Amino acid sequence: MYIQCLKKSFFDLSLTSKLKYIYTCFIFICVFCNLLILYSFFSREMQKTVSTLTSQTVETVSKNVDSSLSAISKSSTYLLGTTEVQNYLVYMDQSEYAILSKQLRNFLYMSLESMPLASSIIVMHPSGVYEGAARYHLPSVQGNSPMDTSWYNELCAQKGAPILTINAGGYLTFEDDNNYVTLIRLINSTENAQPLGYLFINISVDSLLSFAREDNSNYSDFYVSSGADTILPFMNDHLNQWLQAVTIDSMAAENTIKLGTDRYLLLKFQTPSLDWNYIAAINYNLLTNQHRAFIIISILIIMICFAFFILIALGTNHFVTAPLRQLMKAMKKPETGDFNHACVTVCQDEIGQLQNAYNDMVDKIQQLLDAKVSEQKRLRKAELNILQEQIKPHFLYNSLGAISYLVTSKQNEKAYELIISLSEYYRESLSKGNKVIPLSTEINIVKNYLKLQKVRFPEAFTDEYELEESALSYQIPRLILQPLVENSLYHGIIPTCDFGVIKISVHTDSEYLFIRVADNGIGMAQTDLHSILTANPDSPTQSFGLKGTIERMQIFYETQDICIIDSRPNEGTEITFLIPLGRTEKQDGEYNS
Repeated sequence: MYIQCLKKSFFDLSLTSKLKYIYTCFIFICVFCNLLILYSFFSREMQKTVSTLTSQTVETVSKNVDSSLSAISKSSTYLLGTTEVQNYLVYMDQSEYAILSKQLRNFLYMSLESMPLASSIIVMHPSGVYEGAARYHLPSVQGNSPMDTSWYNELCAQKGAPILTINAGGYLTFEDDNNYVTLIRLINSTENAQPLGYLFINISVDSLLSFAREDNSNYSDFYVSSGADTILPFMNDHLNQWLQAVTIDSMAAENTIKLGTDRYLLLKFQTPSLDWNYIAAINYNLLTNQHRAFIIISILIIMICFAFFILIALGTNHFVTAPLRQLMKAMKKPETGDFNHACVTVCQDEIGQLQNAYNDMVDKIQQLLDAKVSEQKRLRKAELNILQEQIKPHFLYNSLGAISYLVTSKQNEKAYELIISLSEYYRESLSKGNKVIPLSTEINIVKNYLKLQKVRFPEAFTDEYELEESALSYQIPRLILQPLVENSLYHGIIPTCDFGVIKISVHTDSEYLFIRVADNGIGMAQTDLHSILTANPDSPTQSFGLKGTIERMQIFYETQDICIIDSRPNEGTEITFLIPLGRTEKQDGEYNS
């Protein structure tokens, strides 16, 4: 049953997918078989190569170390009987000590030149007083006398032969915190063979084993230890961590380990002369890169085996599957509003005929959409003009009512001022017939309007402004603030029979221009607000200015999310317009005629 379902799923795939799976299977089988043969052969040969190379590396390093230390030991034998060394130790308490000390120091500096690996030489009296020479920094002595050290008895037992320790067994400290191999010899008198002092020759481990780092450093690593002391750690931290978890004595002479994605061959070797342990680590992965030419040639041979399948796949993709895929992609573009022609092929084969049929269909759809868009634009323009015309008589009616009230109450001078303010208001609000005006002009219209209302209601309210200067130059539809201010006054503040505040604020952020009109009037419940906003345009309502202004803004900016209203009973009302900054510079050519 499962096989049948899988078979049905395969046959239901597109032609492109079927061909892709078939060719992929053939190529995969061919590559797998060839790579399996190559891997088996290459792994066997690499094992032999790595084992041989590791063994040679360890033997070479140990021989070089023995040879270098032997040369320094022979040089140190010459130093023991020189006049400068003998006189310094014999006549230390004499008045010529300063001269002898200087002569010895000069002699030691000259001796350093004959020992390139040595970093410093020290001649020490049994009392702990010493003189020395160093290439960079002379090490400091920890303790008073060499007789208190762990190696003193061993040195005496050697009867003049040298011993080798790390950092003089802790008796010397070095400023660079590196490890040093210290060759220590007892200095005997050339006259009576009695011990006179000690000779310390310090050799930097980095200098002594530098060739171990440089030789085959692209793929090998090296570790040296003496007993429990690490002389030269691995450069690879993962190898050092692995070595901490094992005991060197328990390691086999040859080990193969895997750390992460890398595989290493470890070869251990111990030198009887120094009792040092050498561990060489060869990275199989990096060593493989050294044989990249062989691998490339092998891969090229494999590629020839299935080149025939690749050519067939490319030809099928170029002439069949790719044009079909591009045509399908083009046929999905109308879903996002893109009605451009598909340009997949110039051939008049089956795919070309499908392309021509699709382009004809797109042309007809585009013509229908253009006609529909043109009709909608005309409808929106008519709706906008109707709404703007409805607002004009609404405001004029209220203004004339105020003038009528003043005349009736025989306040002729105030009526005169109101008529003058009304004429100034209309001169600016008409804006020479423009439907879109700067925000600064709209603010002036509101100020004139409230000036008119203050004449009628002298002790009823005050107006406040919080304006961002840079926002006043933006273009907005005319007469969007006056209806809101009128509602705040007549339906918010006046009914409270108390002094009120109307606050107008303007500011911007990265996306929107915010215009806010707030009052501390009686406010309204959410149910009342919903009734006002959803009322039939033809039905009488006490807040036509609010609903009409919101509709104008929605039509003008072609979005329903243009306004936020926050109103609470006995707390006031706050109305905020969120105008997209990308559309605030919109010209009014589409709406003006």
